[in-house]
Amino acid sequence: MITMTEIASLTGVSQATVSRALNGSASVRPEIAKKVLDCAREHNYQPNFIAQSLVGNKTYLIGLVVSDIGNPFFAELAKAIEREARKRKYSIMLFSTDYNVAKEEEDLEIIRRYKTDGLIFTPASKDDDVVDKRLKYEIPSVSVTIDMRRLDSVFVSHAEAGEQVARHFLGLGHESFLFIGGKDDDKELGFLAGLDKGGVDIERDYFYSSEKGSHWRNAVAELVKARPGAAIFAHNDLQAIQVLEALKELEVSVPQDVALAGFDNTFLGKITTPTLTSVAQPIDEMGRLAVERLVEKIEGSGEGPAIRCKLEARLVARGSTLQMARI
Repeated sequence: MITMTEIASLTGVSQATVSRALNGSASVRPEIAKKVLDCAREHNYQPNFIAQSLVGNKTYLIGLVVSDIGNPFFAELAKAIEREARKRKYSIMLFSTDYNVAKEEEDLEIIRRYKTDGLIFTPASKDDDVVDKRLKYEIPSVSVTIDMRRLDSVFVSHAEAGEQVARHFLGLGHESFLFIGGKDDDKELGFLAGLDKGGVDIERDYFYSSEKGSHWRNAVAELVKARPGAAIFAHNDLQAIQVLEALKELEVSVPQDVALAGFDNTFLGKITTPTLTSVAQPIDEMGRLAVERLVEKIEGSGEGPAIRCKLEARLVARGSTLQMARI
Protein backbone atom coordinates (compact mmCIF):
# COMPACT_ATOMS: atom_id res chain seq x y z
CA MET A 1 0.00 0.00 0.00
CA ILE A 2 1.38 3.38 -1.04
CA THR A 3 1.42 6.65 0.95
CA MET A 4 0.88 10.24 -0.20
CA THR A 5 4.60 10.92 0.36
CA GLU A 6 5.50 8.06 -1.99
CA ILE A 7 2.98 9.24 -4.60
CA ALA A 8 4.58 12.70 -4.45
CA SER A 9 8.02 11.15 -5.01
CA LEU A 10 6.86 9.00 -7.93
CA THR A 11 4.99 11.80 -9.69
CA GLY A 12 7.44 14.61 -8.97
CA VAL A 13 4.93 16.93 -7.32
CA SER A 14 4.58 18.19 -3.77
CA GLN A 15 2.67 16.27 -1.10
CA ALA A 16 0.27 19.22 -0.81
CA THR A 17 -0.52 18.89 -4.52
CA VAL A 18 -1.06 15.14 -4.10
CA SER A 19 -3.48 15.83 -1.24
CA ARG A 20 -5.43 18.39 -3.27
CA ALA A 21 -5.59 16.06 -6.29
CA LEU A 22 -6.83 13.11 -4.24
CA ASN A 23 -9.51 15.32 -2.72
CA GLY A 24 -10.71 16.52 -6.13
CA SER A 25 -9.58 20.13 -5.79
CA ALA A 26 -10.16 22.23 -8.91
CA SER A 27 -6.93 24.12 -8.19
CA VAL A 28 -4.81 21.23 -9.53
CA ARG A 29 -4.14 21.28 -13.27
CA PRO A 30 -5.99 18.40 -15.03
CA GLU A 31 -2.82 16.75 -16.36
CA ILE A 32 -1.22 16.79 -12.87
CA ALA A 33 -4.40 15.48 -11.25
CA LYS A 34 -4.54 12.63 -13.78
CA LYS A 35 -0.92 11.70 -13.11
CA VAL A 36 -1.52 11.62 -9.33
CA LEU A 37 -4.78 9.65 -9.57
CA ASP A 38 -3.31 7.14 -12.02
CA CYS A 39 -0.36 6.57 -9.67
CA ALA A 40 -2.67 6.18 -6.66
CA ARG A 41 -4.85 3.72 -8.55
CA GLU A 42 -1.90 1.70 -9.85
CA HIS A 43 -0.42 1.31 -6.36
CA ASN A 44 -3.75 0.78 -4.54
CA TYR A 45 -3.61 3.94 -2.43
CA GLN A 46 -6.00 3.85 0.57
CA PRO A 47 -6.73 7.05 2.52
CA ASN A 48 -5.93 7.06 6.23
CA PHE A 49 -9.30 8.10 7.68
CA ILE A 50 -7.98 8.08 11.24
CA ALA A 51 -5.28 10.59 10.36
CA GLN A 52 -7.79 12.66 8.41
CA SER A 53 -10.15 12.73 11.37
CA LEU A 54 -7.38 14.00 13.65
CA VAL A 55 -6.56 16.81 11.23
CA GLY A 56 -10.10 17.73 10.17
CA ASN A 57 -11.92 16.78 13.38
CA LYS A 58 -14.20 14.42 11.40
CA THR A 59 -14.46 10.64 11.61
CA TYR A 60 -16.97 10.12 8.77
CA LEU A 61 -18.84 7.81 11.14
CA ILE A 62 -22.56 7.96 11.86
CA GLY A 63 -24.05 6.16 14.86
CA LEU A 64 -27.29 4.35 14.00
CA VAL A 65 -29.40 3.20 16.95
CA VAL A 66 -32.55 1.19 16.15
CA SER A 67 -35.13 -0.40 18.41
CA ASP A 68 -34.88 -4.03 17.31
CA ILE A 69 -32.59 -5.20 14.51
CA GLY A 70 -34.39 -8.57 14.65
CA ASN A 71 -37.48 -6.85 13.23
CA PRO A 72 -37.23 -6.90 9.41
CA PHE A 73 -38.52 -3.31 9.28
CA PHE A 74 -35.50 -1.99 11.17
CA ALA A 75 -33.16 -4.19 9.14
CA GLU A 76 -34.58 -2.67 5.94
CA LEU A 77 -34.38 0.84 7.41
CA ALA A 78 -30.76 0.32 8.49
CA LYS A 79 -29.93 -0.87 4.97
CA ALA A 80 -31.54 2.25 3.44
CA ILE A 81 -29.67 4.56 5.83
CA GLU A 82 -26.35 2.79 5.25
CA ARG A 83 -26.81 3.08 1.49
CA GLU A 84 -27.51 6.82 1.67
CA ALA A 85 -24.63 7.41 4.11
CA ARG A 86 -22.20 5.56 1.84
CA LYS A 87 -23.10 7.89 -1.05
CA ARG A 88 -21.84 10.74 1.13
CA LYS A 89 -18.65 8.87 2.18
CA TYR A 90 -19.92 8.09 5.71
CA SER A 91 -19.83 4.71 7.43
CA ILE A 92 -22.36 3.37 9.95
CA MET A 93 -21.95 2.05 13.50
CA LEU A 94 -25.10 0.02 14.22
CA PHE A 95 -26.70 -0.58 17.64
CA SER A 96 -29.99 -2.21 18.70
CA THR A 97 -31.64 -1.18 21.99
CA ASP A 98 -34.49 -3.73 22.28
CA TYR A 99 -36.65 -0.74 23.29
CA ASN A 100 -34.59 -0.38 26.47
CA VAL A 101 -33.77 3.20 27.56
CA ALA A 102 -30.81 2.09 29.72
CA LYS A 103 -29.30 0.16 26.81
CA GLU A 104 -29.86 3.16 24.57
CA GLU A 105 -27.86 5.28 27.01
CA GLU A 106 -25.01 2.74 26.91
CA ASP A 107 -25.04 2.72 23.11
CA LEU A 108 -24.96 6.52 22.96
CA GLU A 109 -21.98 6.57 25.32
CA ILE A 110 -20.08 4.24 22.98
CA ILE A 111 -21.01 6.47 20.05
CA ARG A 112 -19.72 9.47 21.98
CA ARG A 113 -16.40 7.72 22.76
CA TYR A 114 -15.83 6.94 19.10
CA LYS A 115 -16.40 10.62 18.29
CA THR A 116 -18.92 9.91 15.55
CA ASP A 117 -19.92 12.89 13.46
CA GLY A 118 -23.65 12.33 13.92
CA LEU A 119 -26.46 10.12 15.19
CA ILE A 120 -29.63 8.69 13.63
CA PHE A 121 -31.84 6.88 16.12
CA THR A 122 -35.26 5.36 16.73
CA PRO A 123 -36.04 6.48 20.28
CA ALA A 124 -36.59 3.91 23.00
CA SER A 125 -38.82 6.47 24.77
CA LYS A 126 -40.60 9.76 24.07
CA ASP A 127 -40.63 10.79 27.75
CA ASP A 128 -39.73 14.44 28.34
CA ASP A 129 -36.69 13.64 30.49
CA VAL A 130 -35.27 11.41 27.76
CA VAL A 131 -35.89 14.11 25.15
CA ASP A 132 -34.17 16.66 27.40
CA LYS A 133 -31.07 14.44 27.49
CA ARG A 134 -31.04 14.17 23.71
CA LEU A 135 -31.32 17.94 23.37
CA LYS A 136 -28.17 18.27 25.47
CA TYR A 137 -26.35 15.63 23.43
CA GLU A 138 -23.44 17.36 21.71
CA ILE A 139 -23.55 15.25 18.51
CA PRO A 140 -25.86 16.30 15.63
CA SER A 141 -28.88 13.98 15.82
CA VAL A 142 -31.97 13.02 13.83
CA SER A 143 -34.84 10.87 15.08
CA VAL A 144 -36.30 8.46 12.53
CA THR A 145 -39.74 6.73 12.54
CA ILE A 146 -40.85 8.69 15.64
CA ASP A 147 -41.85 12.35 15.85
CA MET A 148 -39.79 13.74 18.73
CA ARG A 149 -41.23 17.26 18.22
CA ARG A 150 -38.30 19.14 19.77
CA LEU A 151 -35.71 17.15 17.80
CA ASP A 152 -35.16 16.86 14.06
CA SER A 153 -37.41 13.97 13.04
CA VAL A 154 -38.34 11.97 9.93
CA PHE A 155 -41.49 9.97 10.56
CA VAL A 156 -44.97 8.86 9.61
CA SER A 157 -47.93 9.60 11.85
CA HIS A 158 -48.66 6.38 13.73
CA ALA A 159 -51.95 7.90 14.87
CA GLU A 160 -53.09 8.57 11.30
CA ALA A 161 -52.00 5.05 10.36
CA GLY A 162 -54.14 3.67 13.18
CA GLU A 163 -57.11 5.61 11.80
CA GLN A 164 -56.52 4.08 8.38
CA VAL A 165 -56.72 0.60 9.87
CA ALA A 166 -59.93 1.48 11.75
CA ARG A 167 -61.56 2.82 8.58
CA HIS A 168 -60.52 -0.32 6.71
CA PHE A 169 -62.05 -2.61 9.33
CA LEU A 170 -65.25 -0.57 9.53
CA GLY A 171 -65.54 -0.55 5.76
CA LEU A 172 -65.50 -4.35 5.82
CA GLY A 173 -68.37 -4.44 8.33
CA HIS A 174 -66.54 -5.48 11.50
CA GLU A 175 -68.20 -4.57 14.79
CA SER A 176 -65.75 -5.60 17.52
CA PHE A 177 -62.05 -4.85 17.72
CA LEU A 178 -58.80 -5.63 19.50
CA PHE A 179 -55.52 -3.68 19.54
CA ILE A 180 -52.40 -5.56 20.62
CA GLY A 181 -49.55 -3.23 21.56
CA GLY A 182 -48.24 -0.79 24.14
CA LYS A 183 -50.80 1.15 26.17
CA ASP A 184 -51.37 4.65 24.79
CA ASP A 185 -49.30 3.79 21.73
CA ASP A 186 -49.99 6.42 19.03
CA LYS A 187 -51.22 3.61 16.78
CA GLU A 188 -53.78 2.64 19.41
CA LEU A 189 -54.86 6.25 19.94
CA GLY A 190 -55.39 6.71 16.21
CA PHE A 191 -57.19 3.38 15.97
CA LEU A 192 -59.52 4.43 18.78
CA ALA A 193 -60.15 7.81 17.14
CA GLY A 194 -61.03 6.11 13.86
CA LEU A 195 -63.43 3.70 15.58
CA ASP A 196 -65.03 6.55 17.49
CA LYS A 197 -65.56 8.55 14.29
CA GLY A 198 -67.14 5.44 12.79
CA GLY A 199 -69.72 5.28 15.59
CA VAL A 200 -68.28 2.32 17.50
CA ASP A 201 -69.25 1.99 21.15
CA ILE A 202 -65.72 1.85 22.53
CA GLU A 203 -66.73 0.55 25.96
CA ARG A 204 -68.70 -2.33 24.48
CA ASP A 205 -66.87 -3.26 21.29
CA TYR A 206 -63.20 -2.42 21.82
CA PHE A 207 -60.51 -4.44 23.62
CA TYR A 208 -56.91 -3.57 24.44
CA SER A 209 -54.11 -5.91 25.37
CA SER A 210 -50.41 -5.39 26.12
CA GLU A 211 -48.08 -7.25 23.76
CA LYS A 212 -46.04 -8.59 26.69
CA GLY A 213 -46.45 -12.01 28.25
CA SER A 214 -49.45 -14.18 27.44
CA HIS A 215 -52.10 -11.51 28.10
CA TRP A 216 -52.75 -10.88 24.44
CA ARG A 217 -53.29 -14.60 23.79
CA ASN A 218 -55.99 -14.66 26.44
CA ALA A 219 -57.56 -11.54 24.94
CA VAL A 220 -57.55 -13.08 21.46
CA ALA A 221 -59.14 -16.29 22.73
CA GLU A 222 -61.82 -14.35 24.62
CA LEU A 223 -62.57 -12.10 21.65
CA VAL A 224 -62.95 -14.79 19.01
CA LYS A 225 -65.09 -16.90 21.32
CA ALA A 226 -67.48 -14.11 22.27
CA ARG A 227 -67.38 -11.93 19.14
CA PRO A 228 -67.47 -13.68 15.76
CA GLY A 229 -66.38 -11.43 12.92
CA ALA A 230 -63.94 -9.42 15.06
CA ALA A 231 -60.94 -7.47 13.74
CA ILE A 232 -57.45 -7.35 15.30
CA PHE A 233 -54.79 -4.66 14.80
CA ALA A 234 -51.28 -5.64 15.94
CA HIS A 235 -48.64 -2.97 16.56
CA ASN A 236 -46.19 -4.51 14.05
CA ASP A 237 -45.94 -7.37 11.57
CA LEU A 238 -43.98 -9.64 13.91
CA GLN A 239 -46.76 -9.39 16.49
CA ALA A 240 -49.40 -9.90 13.81
CA ILE A 241 -47.72 -13.13 12.68
CA GLN A 242 -47.70 -14.39 16.28
CA VAL A 243 -51.43 -13.59 16.45
CA LEU A 244 -51.99 -15.45 13.19
CA GLU A 245 -50.30 -18.55 14.61
CA ALA A 246 -52.38 -18.31 17.80
CA LEU A 247 -55.57 -18.10 15.74
CA LYS A 248 -54.57 -21.21 13.82
CA GLU A 249 -54.07 -23.04 17.13
CA LEU A 250 -57.58 -21.93 18.14
CA GLU A 251 -58.84 -23.24 14.79
CA VAL A 252 -60.06 -19.77 13.86
CA SER A 253 -59.95 -18.91 10.17
CA VAL A 254 -58.43 -15.64 8.91
CA PRO A 255 -60.09 -13.68 7.37
CA GLN A 256 -63.34 -15.69 7.33
CA ASP A 257 -63.78 -15.55 11.13
CA VAL A 258 -61.37 -12.79 12.19
CA ALA A 259 -59.63 -10.01 10.26
CA LEU A 260 -56.01 -9.17 11.06
CA ALA A 261 -53.75 -6.22 10.22
CA GLY A 262 -50.15 -5.41 11.13
CA PHE A 263 -47.82 -2.44 10.80
CA ASP A 264 -44.55 -1.92 8.82
CA ASN A 265 -45.42 -3.94 5.69
CA THR A 266 -42.27 -6.07 5.93
CA PHE A 267 -41.56 -8.92 3.50
CA LEU A 268 -42.91 -11.37 6.10
CA GLY A 269 -46.47 -10.25 5.42
CA LYS A 270 -46.14 -11.26 1.79
CA ILE A 271 -45.25 -14.88 2.58
CA THR A 272 -47.74 -15.71 5.36
CA THR A 273 -50.91 -17.69 4.72
CA PRO A 274 -53.06 -15.73 4.27
CA THR A 275 -50.92 -12.76 3.24
CA LEU A 276 -50.99 -9.96 5.79
CA THR A 277 -52.69 -6.59 5.50
CA SER A 278 -50.28 -4.01 6.88
CA VAL A 279 -49.42 -0.31 7.01
CA ALA A 280 -46.41 0.55 4.84
CA GLN A 281 -43.87 3.19 5.75
CA PRO A 282 -41.73 4.73 2.94
CA ILE A 283 -38.47 3.20 4.15
CA ASP A 284 -36.18 4.36 1.35
CA GLU A 285 -37.41 7.94 1.53
CA MET A 286 -37.19 7.89 5.31
CA GLY A 287 -33.57 6.75 5.15
CA ARG A 288 -32.64 9.27 2.48
CA LEU A 289 -34.17 12.23 4.29
CA ALA A 290 -32.71 11.25 7.67
CA VAL A 291 -29.18 11.06 6.25
CA GLU A 292 -29.66 14.23 4.20
CA ARG A 293 -30.78 16.21 7.25
CA LEU A 294 -28.03 14.80 9.45
CA VAL A 295 -25.29 15.66 6.96
CA GLU A 296 -26.68 19.22 6.79
CA LYS A 297 -26.32 19.42 10.56
CA ILE A 298 -22.83 17.89 10.54
CA GLU A 299 -21.62 20.32 7.89
CA GLY A 300 -23.07 23.32 9.69
CA SER A 301 -25.93 24.22 7.37
CA GLY A 302 -28.61 22.59 9.51
CA GLU A 303 -28.81 25.07 12.37
CA GLY A 304 -32.06 26.57 13.62
CA PRO A 305 -35.35 25.11 14.89
CA ALA A 306 -35.91 21.37 14.70
CA ILE A 307 -37.26 20.19 11.36
CA ARG A 308 -40.07 17.64 11.53
CA CYS A 309 -40.47 15.82 8.22
CA LYS A 310 -43.76 13.95 8.12
CA LEU A 311 -44.18 11.27 5.47
CA GLU A 312 -47.32 9.43 4.41
CA ALA A 313 -48.15 5.92 5.59
CA ARG A 314 -50.18 3.67 3.28
CA LEU A 315 -52.40 0.72 4.15
CA VAL A 316 -51.72 -2.30 1.94
CA ALA A 317 -54.77 -4.61 1.95
CA ARG A 318 -54.04 -8.32 1.52
CA GLY A 319 -55.63 -11.66 2.28
CA SER A 320 -55.93 -11.31 6.06
CA THR A 321 -58.73 -8.72 5.69
CA LEU A 322 -60.78 -9.97 2.77
CA GLN A 323 -64.41 -8.90 2.61
CA MET A 324 -66.36 -10.71 5.31
CA ALA A 325 -68.28 -13.72 4.01
CA ARG A 326 -71.53 -12.58 5.63
CA ILE A 327 -71.59 -9.28 3.74
